[in-house]
Amino acid sequence: MRGNDHSTNIDLQTEEHRLQLENLGSSLEEMRDSVIEEIRNMPELSRFHVDGLSRIPLGKLRSNAVRLHAVCRYKKGVRKKDKILPLDVKCIDIHPRVLNLKWMKYAKFLLYHEYLHALGFSNHGKQFRRLEALWYDQDARNMGHSFGVFIRKLNDRWLWCCPSCGIRYSRSKKSNGRYRCRSCNSLLIDVEK
Repeated sequence: MRGNDHSTNIDLQTEEHRLQLENLGSSLEEMRDSVIEEIRNMPELSRFHVDGLSRIPLGKLRSNAVRLHAVCRYKKGVRKKDKILPLDVKCIDIHPRVLNLKWMKYAKFLLYHEYLHALGFSNHGKQFRRLEALWYDQDARNMGHSFGVFIRKLNDRWLWCCPSCGIRYSRSKKSNGRYRCRSCNSLLIDVEK
């Protein structure tokens, strides 16, 4: 593929992604409503403050975020050890790249996961994992790893190359001579993608 063809392909993918986000902007609220309805139908969660979940503002993480897929942000002064209610939550942010048709099932699961935090399950303990496993879509619960690989590949700008054995490691930052090859222990060289 020639350089211009690759650039045009990326521009088309970016435009397509932008259009998908525009179309899904209003459906963020629709997604919220459907996830809350699923929670209401779970007997194990019916005694919690489910009605308060719809008042939590939804937002988006930075598009270059690699480690976070979604986050429940608490208001200032709220401690995770305290009894947490939905009104203690400042907002829930979701990775913008999960808001497209390919990842929509996973986006709903992420929202469910963050709503569990908003209902007072601040850690990922045994009870939290039991409630998380109640989500109806098993496939969605297992998409986290593949989404993580997907966003890391999008944000990779550097190759850490081994001059001895030729292995390449994709990374978002330069190694600056700080890292060695896992196979032969040679110092890795930075090559911009």
